[in-house]
Amino acid sequence: MKGDKIIIALDAGKFAIQTTAVAGVVEVEKLPFLPGRAGFVTGIISFRNEPVAVVDLAMALGDFSPAERSTHKVIVLRDKGRTLGMDIGEAALSFLWDEEIGGKTTDEKGLFTSGRIYAKDSTIEIIDWPALFNETSRMLTTEENVKKSPNS
Repeated sequence: MKGDKIIIALDAGKFAIQTTAVAGVVEVEKLPFLPGRAGFVTGIISFRNEPVAVVDLAMALGDFSPAERSTHKVIVLRDKGRTLGMDIGEAALSFLWDEEIGGKTTDEKGLFTSGRIYAKDSTIEIIDWPALFNETSRMLTTEENVKKSPNS
């Protein structure tokens, strides 16, 4: 869990993602519809001429009452051939440098979290984005297979 982090301030709390996984941040007014979308998968964007599935981070973390948004701030994550967009709405972003963390972390895991940072003013959940990517892939593949099923 070493390394610099981007901190995302959602209504549900503060969440962190490794800066090394961030390929970019894009702001869009509307998320184009993703055919076969399911659960917290909310749309698709083009990032450097590549399609990227986008998930609503708040929904993925358990807030199933998404608010209407005038702007979608999407953090594009990329690693080992995997790409995923996390829609954080209009949430504020900040940085937490590795030197500031200073070993104040634990490996307490949640559904899509891989640990916690105990900062001086709050607890910050570390997002396990590969787990989020895997669940997104599973949801989209399952929906696609259900639609192609001869029993449908």
